[in-house]
This record gives sequence, C-alpha cells and structure tokens, in this order.
Amino acid sequence: MSEISPALKSRLHHVRPPAVSTLPARLFLAAVVAFIVYGSLFPFDFSGQAQSLEMFFAESRIFANRADATDNFILFLPLGVAVHLAFRSYAARATAVLLAVLLLALGIQLLQLYLPSRIASVADAFWNTAGLAVGLLVAARVRHALRAQLSADTAHRDLFLVCLVLLWFLYESFPFVPTLDIGLLRAHVKSVVFAPPFEPMRLFQHGLAATLVGIAVTRIGMLRRPVAGVIGLGVVAVGLEVLVAYGSLRRETLLGIVAGLAAGFVVGRRVSARSHDLAFALALGAYLITVLTPYRGQALDGGFTLTPFSHLVWRGVLKEVPPAAFEALAIGAMLWAGMAGPARWRQRPLLWSALVVLLLLVLEWVRVALVGVHGDTTTLAIALMLVPAAVALHAGAGGEAPVAAVEPLSPPQSQSTRAGHPLLPLAATAAVLTLAMWLVLQLPGIPYNLKKLFGEHALAGAAVFSLALLWLGGGPWLAARAVLQLDARRRHGAFWTPLMVIGLALVSYALVNIATPAIMLEKIIGAPDLYRRVVDDNYWGEAWRAGLAGWPRVAVDAAERLVRFVALYAVFAIPLVIGLAVIARRDRRARVIVLVLCLLPFWVLAKYVVLDWAITDNLTELVVDGGAFYLALAVALFAANAVLIGGGLGRLPVMAAATAALLGASWMLLNHAIETVVINGGRVFGGLQFLLGADRTTLLAAPELFARWGALYLAALAAVVAGIVLARRLRPLPAAS
Repeated sequence: MSEISPALKSRLHHVRPPAVSTLPARLFLAAVVAFIVYGSLFPFDFSGQAQSLEMFFAESRIFANRADATDNFILFLPLGVAVHLAFRSYAARATAVLLAVLLLALGIQLLQLYLPSRIASVADAFWNTAGLAVGLLVAARVRHALRAQLSADTAHRDLFLVCLVLLWFLYESFPFVPTLDIGLLRAHVKSVVFAPPFEPMRLFQHGLAATLVGIAVTRIGMLRRPVAGVIGLGVVAVGLEVLVAYGSLRRETLLGIVAGLAAGFVVGRRVSARSHDLAFALALGAYLITVLTPYRGQALDGGFTLTPFSHLVWRGVLKEVPPAAFEALAIGAMLWAGMAGPARWRQRPLLWSALVVLLLLVLEWVRVALVGVHGDTTTLAIALMLVPAAVALHAGAGGEAPVAAVEPLSPPQSQSTRAGHPLLPLAATAAVLTLAMWLVLQLPGIPYNLKKLFGEHALAGAAVFSLALLWLGGGPWLAARAVLQLDARRRHGAFWTPLMVIGLALVSYALVNIATPAIMLEKIIGAPDLYRRVVDDNYWGEAWRAGLAGWPRVAVDAAERLVRFVALYAVFAIPLVIGLAVIARRDRRARVIVLVLCLLPFWVLAKYVVLDWAITDNLTELVVDGGAFYLALAVALFAANAVLIGGGLGRLPVMAAATAALLGASWMLLNHAIETVVINGGRVFGGLQFLLGADRTTLLAAPELFARWGALYLAALAAVVAGIVLARRLRPLPAAS
C-alpha cells in the first residue's frame, strides 16, 4: 500500500469536522416552550372574567414563597440552555430572549389571570427570567468547556451521547440547587452510614444508569482523557448528592454510581465492538423497572390518561423530574444502541426509531393491562423529543475514517445512500401528523364537528388526512415547478396552471373522501342540492329542468360535490402556487405577472362558488357582508407565511417575527370577516364561538379564542410548510433554474 503524501496529510490535518446541526437544539427549544405553556396553563380551566391586575403586582417579594420560586426558576432553566444552543448569532439569541421574556415569562403570567386555579405573580415572572438567564450562562460555560476538551485527532464525535450524560445528571442531581445549611449537609453525609434498610432495587437503578453513562463517556469521542472524564463525572455526581438541598447520599446511591461508572468504562473500552448490544440490554432493563413497578408513584388502578407528564403537573417539578429523566435516559440509550450498532440499523435511523417507539407502545400496554399500573403518554412524548435529536446528532458523527471528510477523494454518494429511502421523511412526517391529530381529537373542549371529522375510525382517518394536509403544501410546489419546466420548453406554462390546480384538487378530494365521512365533508362544502332546485323546484326554467332531468341524480350530486370541493381547495392552493412560483423564478417577474393574471380569475370564480353561490348556510351565515375581502386577504397572508418559511427566505428570528405578525393580522382580519351575532336553533352566539368553541352553549373568553386560533393557525402552517419542504426535497428545481 502506498504511503500518504505530505500534501494529503496537510489537507487531512486542516479538515474541519462538519458543523453540528442546530435542528436537534431547535426541536428541543420547541419542546421546552410547549412544556412551559402546557405546565403553566394546565388544566386550562379558563374563565371569561379575568382577575384583577392588582393581583399580579400584589406579591412583589421574590423570596416570599421559596418552593414556588424554585419551581419557576427551574422551569425556565432549560429554556435558556435551548436558546443558547439553537441560535449561533448574538442577534438571534437576543431576539429569542426578548420574545421569551415578553411572551412566556410575562405573557403567560398575565394569561393566568383568566385561570381561577392559578395565581399570577410578578415574582414568578422574575424567577422565570432569572432561570432563563442562568440557563444561558450555564450553556455558554458548558459549551466552552466541551470545546476545550475536543480531541484534535478524533475522526468523529457522537454528540447524542452528551444528551445521555445530561439526562443522567438530571436523574442524579436535580434540581442542582446547593444548600449552605450545615444541618442538611450533615444529614446528607450521615445517610451513608446511618440509613434506612438497604434497598437492592435502588442500587440496581443507580447502577444501571451509571453503567449506561460510563459507556457513553467512553464512546463519546470528545475527551482526551476518558479515565479522568469518568472519574470527574463520578466526583461531581457524588458531590451534588451531598450539596443539593433535596439530595441524600444513600449507600445504595454511592455504590451504584461508583460500580456503574467503572463497569461502563470497562465495557466501553474492552468490548467496544459489542458495547451497543450491552447498552440496549441495560437500557431495556432500566426501562422495564419503570414498567413493572409504580416507579413514578402512579396508582395501581390499570387506568390510562392521554395527558403527558401528568405526574409532573400535579405533583410538582422537584419530585417528578428525576423519574422522568431516568426513563428518558433508558429510551435515549435504546435509540443510540441501534444507531451505533449493526449497519442495517445504522443506515436506517428512522426505521430503528420507529421500532423503539413501537416497543414503548407495547410496554405501555403491558404497564396498564397486565401490571395494572396507571399509564399515560409521557414516555411517548419523551421518545418523540429524543428521536430527532438522536437522528440528527448521530448523523453528524461522520464516517469511519478522516479521509471521508475530504470531498474530492471520494465520489458523491447518492441520495438514497446518504439518507436512506427518499420517502422515509414523508412517512415519518405523516406519522407525526397522524399521531398529533389523533391526540388533539382526544383532548377535552375540542369542537364537536372536529371530533366527528373522521367518524368512528379516528386513527385511520387521521393517517389519510395527514397526507391531504401535506399535499396542500407539496402540490402547489409541484405545480410551480411544472410551470417553470413548461416555460423552459416554450409551452407557456402559466396557461396550464388552472388545469394543474384542478388536478391537485382531485388528488386532495380522493384523500379527503377516504378520511372523512360524506356527512362531515358536506357540512364544510355544502350538501348537493342543485338537482332538487333545478328539476324538482324548477328554479332555472323549463329548459334547464328538462336538460338536467335526463342525467342520473347521483351523477349530478357527485359532480356538484366535486366542483364545490375543487373551488374550496383552489381558494387556498392558488396563493401558494403563485408564491412558490415567485421564489422559483426570481429573475422572471414578467412571467409571474402572466401567471397571476391566469389564476386570479379562477380564484375569484372559486370565491363565488364557495360563498355567493353556496346552497349550504354553514359558511354564508358566518361571513359578514363584504367579509370575503378580509377572508381572501387572510388566506393570502397565510400563503405568504408558508412560502416564507417553506422557501427558506430568511433566518429563524425573521421568520418567527413574521409569523407572529401575520398571526396577529390574520386574527384581526378574521374578526372583521366573521359575524358577531349568529342565531342558530334559537341560540345566539358569535361566529368565532361557532368555529372555535367546543359547543353552542359554552362561551369562551376572547384570550382563549385567540389561543385556539393561534394553535389552529400554527398547526396548519406547520403541515403546509412540511409539505412544501418535502416536495422541494423530492422534486428540486432543475439545475439550470
């Protein structure tokens, strides 16, 4: 074998490892924000009458309630870490911090004035902000320390293992708040010798967790001295057991940490080729402990609730974070074990993740049905947060040798080799959308019509409907791309776009027809009534009556239903087609103008079919006179928002600010377009209550209506953007464009 030339050695020495993706950090940020909103507003018992604003300023003493202060401080600590990791520029971080303080620290506290079960306090907002600031500082220091420890000759680094180490620290040392009380410190140390009876299960739990972390530290590929790293972790963990106010250095804990770290180090160094198999077995054993016992303190009633993290919300953060962190550590280790194991799983991380999630669902059934322990969706939520991080961070680990980092030395790999089958992202996105819709339908307070949207087969209907939602974003991109290709062949693609929109609508109609019962679809587009009016009631005269009577009524009804659906689909699809055509051909504005002129009449015609010529009153009774203009403007702004994000036309802070502004604008336009007084069945209520309320009798407060509209807007935006992004990846623009 020939030796490597000095020039090649120099190139290899100066090759920088690929930049770590910020996608996992941003997903973690989204999960933290969702949990803060969920935990701060649970159980969502909003009242139409807000409490006095004076109550918010009544408690200004920040140390009045130390337990509450600690909860609020710790709640926002992960938010600071997530903000620091998710954004690389100081401007983006500053923008995110400002939005977090205004919307989460202050905004949620003010929204709690509408919750009788909550107490809004300026002191809570202070401790939220303090936790955010400390989280930023901690993340900055930890990142700096990790960079200083990077090995210069490390070919690849599996950064997901860092997440496992952090989860272990959450399990062992949460809430990281030290105490200076000498009595508490003495009691924590005394428990090593004078303690309650020895508990083998406690030793087993701490030993399993520490072994997994010992393997992680050895395999992490970041520390110059793994031995020192393992010893340092053990010293810090044992020290925190003594110093943390809620800690207790039990004999079982001390032995488990020391023995587990040593065993993990030996496994990682001596049997590294099979360490992933041992890690999976250990992680599965750790998770089985939580399945076969009431590990979180659940009741032995065999019940099940869809509310995730219910034990955290009801029993408090301080006591319930360590059990959740233990489960997360076990789930994360199972995910890593497959992605670091045999090639058949390493090359298909999404498939392995799906198998782990399926295993968790089976074990949750065992927990509830066979063991009789109360179950919930906590572990599923944890898994869905860890899967994107595991896939993205482990993918950044690189190849097997440094040579793979030099692009000219190896031919470019195909798309299927780099990222698996190209349809895997589509399947994964559809699965996430399906699960999300199914969970939403199970929540209390969901509008009645939405609960019945998929009939008796909610999960199957949601699965097909998720494809229709993705098609609403992906179809317009395919149309814009097709127009560009036709123009390149001098075939005047703009003139074909109305037919393309009709074709897109037909695909969507086929999907929606499978997912939604006919009666629910007719409540949206209107029941077919043209045959009765023309033939039976002779609305249009004898000539029309005689001509239409020769056609089967079923065929006329089907055609009418199809036309109404195509018109409703076109109202949303046409602005998306125009917007995506603009970003696809930025240097051909004249052709874009021709495209707009071709589609605008069709858009206006669709408006007449949907509203002015509608037979049903489900839509017309809700829209004020002249409200169609405001609705059209709201649809156009929504399309612009989707094109901005799906087309990647700005940085995240810009897109977030634009989305917030467009969400507020859409709410104002909706209030101008919808009737404020609707009389239905002898009841009087507002149009927004009809659209967003749970029923026709319970009136919701304006903040809750806006919150529901915001959730609906953002969910629809996420689905459409996902469709655009997936379509752009599957069918990118031609190179010449």
